[in-house]
Amino acid sequence: MSKVFDLFIIGGGINGAGIARDAAGRGLSVCLADKGEIGGATSSWSTKLIHGGLRYLENYEFKLVRESLKEREIVYKIAKSISKPVPFIIPYVDKIRPAWLIKIGLFLYDNLGGKSKIPKSKTIDLKKNFPNILKEEYKTGFRYFDIQIDDKKLTKLNIKDAKKNKAKILEYNKVKKAKIIDNQWIITLQDGKKIKSKILINASGPWINETLHKNIKITSKKKIRLVKGSHIITKKLYKADVAFTFQNTDKRIIFVIPYKRKFSLIGTTEIEVKSPENQGISKKEIGYLIKSVNNYLNNEISKKDIVDTYSGVRPLIEDFNTASKVTRDYVFDLKIINKLPLLNIYGGKLTTYRKLSEKVLFDLKKFLPKTKKGPWTDKKKLF
Repeated sequence: MSKVFDLFIIGGGINGAGIARDAAGRGLSVCLADKGEIGGATSSWSTKLIHGGLRYLENYEFKLVRESLKEREIVYKIAKSISKPVPFIIPYVDKIRPAWLIKIGLFLYDNLGGKSKIPKSKTIDLKKNFPNILKEEYKTGFRYFDIQIDDKKLTKLNIKDAKKNKAKILEYNKVKKAKIIDNQWIITLQDGKKIKSKILINASGPWINETLHKNIKITSKKKIRLVKGSHIITKKLYKADVAFTFQNTDKRIIFVIPYKRKFSLIGTTEIEVKSPENQGISKKEIGYLIKSVNNYLNNEISKKDIVDTYSGVRPLIEDFNTASKVTRDYVFDLKIINKLPLLNIYGGKLTTYRKLSEKVLFDLKKFLPKTKKGPWTDKKKLF
C-alpha cells in the first residue's frame, strides 16, 4: 500500500473511463475500480448514439446541444472504427409538432456546433425515398444525421488507452469504504486491498449518492432522478439503411435504428424508478414501444417479433436552482475535506463524456501541480 495515486476513480462507466484515460495521458498516476465489468452497466445500456440531443432544444438547453454537437464531431473523428453516421427520418405529424418548429429545430441542430463533416438536414418525400415502409398518411419527412456507436467498446477503448499510460484498472472489486487517514484518502476494496490517493472521484453513475452515503459516509443535498430507459430488439423491420425518429402524442420520441445488420433496435422508454439496480423491461414498456412503432410502420409488429431486450437506469440531475427542472447535462460537486478533494460527478451522457473528463482535469488542476501536459484527447484516436 506504499504507492500514493494522484487520482482514485470509483466507477468504470464511460465517465470514469474517460477521466482515467485523460488523466493517465497527462502523466498522472491513476487507479480505477468498478464493482463489475468495465462498461458493463449504464454505459452499455444506451441507445448506442453520439448525438446532439435534438429534443433538448425544446427545453432551451442550447448550451448542452452546442457542446454535444461539437463532441459528436470529435468522438466520430477519434472513434471511427466503432462508429458511423446514420440518417434519421422524422415523419411529419401536424398534430404533434408543426413543420416550422421542426425546421427551426433542425436548422439550429445543423449550425449550433459549428463546422461539421456530417451532412445537413433536409425535407424529403417519404413515398419517393422510402416506399412501403410507413403507413399511407405519412408523406413528408425531415432527414438529419447522428452517429451510431458501440457504447461498451467506447468505454473499453478508453480503458485500454488508460492502461497504456500505466493506469491501474480493477474490475469486479467494489469499494467498501473510503476515508481520510494521515492526509490521504485510504480506499478499502472488496478483496481487502487498501489504496492510497490524493484525490477521490465518485463517478458511480446511478449509484452516486448510495456510494457517497454508504461507502464514503458523507451526506449530499444534491438530488438525482433515476430513470429507466428500455429497448427492444426485433428482426430487421425494413431493408433501407435508415433510422426513424417517431413522435408520440405524449411529446416523447422513439427511435427505430438498424442494428447489427440483421436487427432493428427500438427505444427508449423513460420511467422513474427508486433503485439504481436494473430490473429489466416491463410489460408496460414493451406495450408502449410496440404501440409507438405500430402508429407508423406499414407492417406492424407484435411481441413475437422481439428477439431480445435490455434496460438501463441512468441518473438525471435535478437543477440545483430549480427543483422541478431535470436535465441531461452534468454537474460537479467538489468537496474539500481536511484539505483533500472529493469530486462527485452528477449526470452526464455518452456523447459528452470526453469533454466532461477534460473539465474534471481543469477543475482539479490546482491540486495536481505535477501534471505534465494539457488537453489532448480530442486528437488521439481510439483503437
